[in-house]
Amino acid sequence: MKKNVYPLAFLFVLAIFIVGCATLAEPQWAKLEVTSDVEQFTDGSMYTTAQTKIPEHVKGEKVDDSRFTEAYVSLKSPQEVKRILIRRRTEDTVATDLNIYVMVNNEWTLVKEVRGNDKSDIDVRINTVKTDKIKIRAQRSLRTAAGKSAVQQAGGAARGGRRVGGQAGAGEAERILREPLKFAEIEIYGIASEAIPAKTEQKK
Repeated sequence: MKKNVYPLAFLFVLAIFIVGCATLAEPQWAKLEVTSDVEQFTDGSMYTTAQTKIPEHVKGEKVDDSRFTEAYVSLKSPQEVKRILIRRRTEDTVATDLNIYVMVNNEWTLVKEVRGNDKSDIDVRINTVKTDKIKIRAQRSLRTAAGKSAVQQAGGAARGGRRVGGQAGAGEAERILREPLKFAEIEIYGIASEAIPAKTEQKK
């Protein structure tokens, strides 16, 4: 009896492993066609970049270091969106805090918060949502005076301040510079194909 249990247990574990691998496998992405009022964001070229902008409704107000900037992309019609890929050139990479919004029922809905990203590509996965407009709000884009990306540390520089870390080296204070974010491309993806649940026959 015991001899029969071990093979069954092995098959059970193997089945769980296979299902787990299938679940974790990268989906097949479908790149969606998008446009933007800033052509460089969606022109398909990594050689052209543009900056995020201060929204029209806050222009004219006092602009300080904490002011956010935004970028928008639109789809031709509402489609199911799963992934937002923001591509930056290496020389434009700064540590960034982002909020991602999508338009649902004529209202902007926050779907993702990204904090302290210092990679050139910002790859954001969200719960699948049907939308035709996406807004990327840059809450902070930080660069040290030396030109390096800097993620502001808790207990380091004050939130409204400029200094990074503790003691300044060689008599020279290292300062955080806030700046508009530069994007080379904003790419939007859905899932190419999803498994269709098998139909169950109803007993007559």
